[in-house]
Amino acid sequence: MVSREQALRRAQHPDDLNRLLGGSAPRRSDVVALTRTCLGRADAAIVAAAAWLLVVWSPALDLGLLTPRQAAVLVLAGPGLVVASGLARRGDVGARWLLAVVVWSAISALVAPHPRLALLGSYGADVAWVWSAGAAGAWGLGRRLRPEGRRALATVLVVGLAANVAFAVLEAAIEPAGILGPQEGRVRGLVSNPVFLASLLTGALGLAGRVAGGDAAARRRAVAAASVVPIAMAINLSGSRTALGGGAVLLLAAVLAGARRSRAGAGPATARALVALGALALGVLLSVPIQADTAGTARLGETASSSGFESRALAWGYGLDAWTERPIAGWGPGRFREATSSRTTAAFVRAERPDKLFYDAHDLFVEHLVTTGLVGLVLLLGFLLAAARRARGPFAWFALGVAVTWLLNPPSATTAPIALLALGAAWTRQPASTARAVSRPGVGRTVGAAVAAVGVALGVNLLVVDAYVHRATTTGDLGAARTAQRLYPGDAVITGLVTDVRIQRIELGTGGPDESSAVVASARRAVREEPSRATWWSALGRVEGTFGAGSRADDLDAAEAAFEEALERSPWSAEAMQGLLLVARLRDDAAAEAQWTERLCEIDLCPPEG
Repeated sequence: MVSREQALRRAQHPDDLNRLLGGSAPRRSDVVALTRTCLGRADAAIVAAAAWLLVVWSPALDLGLLTPRQAAVLVLAGPGLVVASGLARRGDVGARWLLAVVVWSAISALVAPHPRLALLGSYGADVAWVWSAGAAGAWGLGRRLRPEGRRALATVLVVGLAANVAFAVLEAAIEPAGILGPQEGRVRGLVSNPVFLASLLTGALGLAGRVAGGDAAARRRAVAAASVVPIAMAINLSGSRTALGGGAVLLLAAVLAGARRSRAGAGPATARALVALGALALGVLLSVPIQADTAGTARLGETASSSGFESRALAWGYGLDAWTERPIAGWGPGRFREATSSRTTAAFVRAERPDKLFYDAHDLFVEHLVTTGLVGLVLLLGFLLAAARRARGPFAWFALGVAVTWLLNPPSATTAPIALLALGAAWTRQPASTARAVSRPGVGRTVGAAVAAVGVALGVNLLVVDAYVHRATTTGDLGAARTAQRLYPGDAVITGLVTDVRIQRIELGTGGPDESSAVVASARRAVREEPSRATWWSALGRVEGTFGAGSRADDLDAAEAAFEEALERSPWSAEAMQGLLLVARLRDDAAAEAQWTERLCEIDLCPPEG
């Protein structure tokens, strides 16, 4: 039997992850004994949560690839922040910076134009204070892991990433329908979006490169280098050029860093780097026969105006302009769209597509500057510098790989918690003091258990809501939609679903005598719940014009007012302009009809005659 002391001596540094990924294979009896003896309940729960974040999926939910991960983040947030608080009290620099980020973000949310939305966000979105706090909590839990817990996390990370790679390649080959199918030709593996899959796999390149270049046994280095081939295939099939380009640079840097740490000569280091880059090129080449037109290599030839880079640059400019209005505290976590939507131009709509507004800046630093102000950005930079100084080994390279993609793409509940968990696990420390810190009983454990229980309750509620949303969406069940609304109050997305179900009942002739007035009331409620979003004002305009209870002239006036409110929030909203064009035609207002026709043509949506 392996004693706890023996286990601690076997894994005293995050860099000793190479012993798991690169050393000689341990005997099964040793692994079982180590797990039973050393992997405590808390570490086991953290590692299980990591597995959940990487591969969870439920066909019974409307957002079965996202909301289960959001539920896990709600569970992780409280205990992780409790751990970080304990570290901060003991003088830990990284924990103090992290808590400063979390606390300031909460203050920013409370003073934001819409505090509830800044704190909690809306259904189906993972941008708000609660989700960034959850990712911060994951870092605290990574710091809490004992050495044997970090070894178990390594196994889960490798297996989870491998599962995503395998499914992504299979997805491209057979193109299944439904939630597990490609999104506009781009594979997404077992996560909710191709961009998020690419982020995880860029981290996988960093992990594989660090092991391939390190001091592992030759066979294990070869396996790590060979793993680059399927990873590269999946990245290309995801359609992410950021991951392709940034991943290649990261892979090279990781291999060379591993070779330097293992004291390999210049010749071996160069050879390892060339092998890794060759594997990357081979993987991309092998993916070509099954790739769609939206694959990464296929999109490399797109012009800047059609590839997303122009729209990013424009959005960053809108963000910096919005920041000047609220330079200290910002607009609140997750409120980039609110800050910038009224500043969008026809050029942005042409570069993206009608009514597609960025909910995130697609750049980590611009996002934090706009949403949490200058103070929030400075605190974030302080945490990143503190973490970078102390992070070592393959975990650190995985976290860096994921974070690299955040320079051009948004983080998510799919990527941020697992990256921060790995970053926390990569923190260097003295194993003896760590063992004492995490094994000492006290108030911290009680508080951590209590907030974890609250997180479980909130997570279960979110999953139940999602199940009701799925039923309402697929069957038109009004009762299910209203139950979701009661369980998740104050959310415009779910209220919008109730509105749509009521409209469907009217169209099918199954609604009650007061259904039309109920539709109008529901649309007005969505506007009250999220007044900054043009979508709900446009929806209200359509409802007022179709189901209003006044005279025809009054209903058109109400519809026009709602569409104009939508344009106040998004000046080039196609939905709003098309609504105003219809109002003009119903009024036989030739001048207004010409005005809105001209504006729609400016965004390449010229309406048909008549």
